[in-house]
Amino acid sequence: MHGNREDLNAAGSGAVLRRTEELNRRIAENTGDCVKILALDGRLLYMNPEGLRLLEITDPNEFLNRSFSGFFEGEVRQAAEAAVAEARRGGRGRCQYMMRTLSGGVAKWFDTVITPITDANSTVVQLLAISRDITERRREELSRAGQHQVLEMIATGRALPDVLDSLVQLIESLTDGMLCTVLLLDEDGKSVQHGAAPSLPDGYLNAINGLTIGPKAGSCGTAMFLGTPVIVTDILTDPLWENYRDIAHRFGLRACWSTPIFSPQRKVLGSFAMYYSDARAPSEEELGLIKMAADIARIAIEQQRAYQALRHSEARNHAILRAIPDWMFLTTHDGVFVDYHAQDASKLHVPPAEFLGRNIRDVLPPALAQGLAQAFARVGASDVEEKLEYTIGADDSERFFEATMVRCDGDKILSIVRDITARKRAELEASVQRRELAHLGRVAMLGELSGTLAHELSQPLAAVLSNAQAARYLLENQPLDLDQLRATLDDIIRSDKRAGAVIDRLRAMLRKGDATLQPVDVNEVTREVIDLAYGELMSRRVTVKDNLMPSIPPVMGDRVQLQQVVLNLVLNACDAMNNTHTANRQLGLVTTNGGGFVEIVVSDHGPGIPGGQLERVFEPFVTFREEGLGLGLAISRSIMTAHGGFIQAENNAEGGATFRCFLPVAPH
Repeated sequence: MHGNREDLNAAGSGAVLRRTEELNRRIAENTGDCVKILALDGRLLYMNPEGLRLLEITDPNEFLNRSFSGFFEGEVRQAAEAAVAEARRGGRGRCQYMMRTLSGGVAKWFDTVITPITDANSTVVQLLAISRDITERRREELSRAGQHQVLEMIATGRALPDVLDSLVQLIESLTDGMLCTVLLLDEDGKSVQHGAAPSLPDGYLNAINGLTIGPKAGSCGTAMFLGTPVIVTDILTDPLWENYRDIAHRFGLRACWSTPIFSPQRKVLGSFAMYYSDARAPSEEELGLIKMAADIARIAIEQQRAYQALRHSEARNHAILRAIPDWMFLTTHDGVFVDYHAQDASKLHVPPAEFLGRNIRDVLPPALAQGLAQAFARVGASDVEEKLEYTIGADDSERFFEATMVRCDGDKILSIVRDITARKRAELEASVQRRELAHLGRVAMLGELSGTLAHELSQPLAAVLSNAQAARYLLENQPLDLDQLRATLDDIIRSDKRAGAVIDRLRAMLRKGDATLQPVDVNEVTREVIDLAYGELMSRRVTVKDNLMPSIPPVMGDRVQLQQVVLNLVLNACDAMNNTHTANRQLGLVTTNGGGFVEIVVSDHGPGIPGGQLERVFEPFVTFREEGLGLGLAISRSIMTAHGGFIQAENNAEGGATFRCFLPVAPH
């Protein structure tokens, strides 16, 4: 009885083991990874269909009962043996390895985890190995590491042939059976020379070195000629290879895909090409590799050419330096003169012997030395260039200078000093002329408004006279009506203020003087212009539609000059709508704020600005009106520029024109 019980237990255990194996096989056959079952000694007992497909194995019997670690050598074999041993002890083993597919020889990387398979008594009876295809991830890691290495070679100034060789070897290592080459285009843009091709035969390279690019110059010569990628899937039949087919065939080359290498300015520098011994088209991954390689090759070529240009220009730079009229001073960050450059040292403030080795505070006037010292400190702290304008001398001998300061040589300050006396005097003269022109423009505009302004004044003056006569009459009546007399006098005061406001605005517009920059509310400027032009707008039957942004930030400007700009745009809009139907004579006035600018928009419903003339309208003496000198918009642009802003013109889609004035928001 005892012996029969043991036989029954053994039979039951065997059945459980068979059911477990059958379950494991079903799971393995329905997973997307390569699943293998190993004996305890590491022999391969089973591989699922997905694993056979990944490795392109048609007859699994050739691999069964072979040691799993026996497929590898060196460190990989040791890692596989250690993983099997760990799983046999009941642990979890892991290793990574590369295997080539059986039929195609394509290299694939796998990450394998080996775990124990136990029976009902928790005894390890077999091993389960699950291998995940990590080829893409591995290639990405190798690609990133390789790119980093090549870019590091470029950054450290390695020779171009070494960099290109490393780049080609990197791309070849990421593919199977591919041979790569880099060809460089000569400065003449016609012929090519060898760049890199460590795996291609020397005979082939010698044969194509110096070839002339053209519309039928193989893959590379055609790609450089057309400036576009050229994919040739079969060299033996493609007409682009007609003149080079025998050379390619002699060296066993059948497919060639080439892409041009461009500079940032889209100038062709060369080409990167991939060759295969079989006729075939590139995959998306291979096209991406070509593009990536061409980009890195561009960086390397541009770097080398930059180094060459730098070396070739050193002598030229020395010659240019000798010819530069500007003065240059090299100082320490705290202002001690170290070196200088000046064509004529006799024109310096003091001779070189008196300032070299000394501090600016001991050489220059105190106020100037203080300003320079503060600028030096800012440049040294921020590494941002500083500009400083200053004067030396007095009266007729006063000279204007501009110093541009930058940090160099670590802790030194380079100051480039330019004599700008002629420019400053010209600017001062131009400023005077601009003010004169602006004043004349205001006088001319007010001349156009003389009729309506006279009407604006005559109305309150007539009211004053009428109310004064009424008051005199009331004084003679008894009993005296004080309320009516008080109301009459109030009307006289209001009419007087109205006339006074018109006169004040006229006086301000006609006044000559320097521009006074102060915080200005553009909404108030716009309203004052509308009040001033009210009579003109009424006489022309122009309706004003305003949309002034509330609480708009102020701008720094001259109130009168800004009024002149807005008034000019309003009158121009009225002129533009002379032939517009009365119902459509609408003038739009809008103010907005955004992007650090306050915007004043004036639009009309006239015929618009003729095509191609949007910029010309701001030129002097350009006008599309029957009368006028064409100076109003030129003066307006001059005023806007002097305020640090600008003005634009555009035609409206529904007809008419819009002028936009942009003024910088005043600093807090």
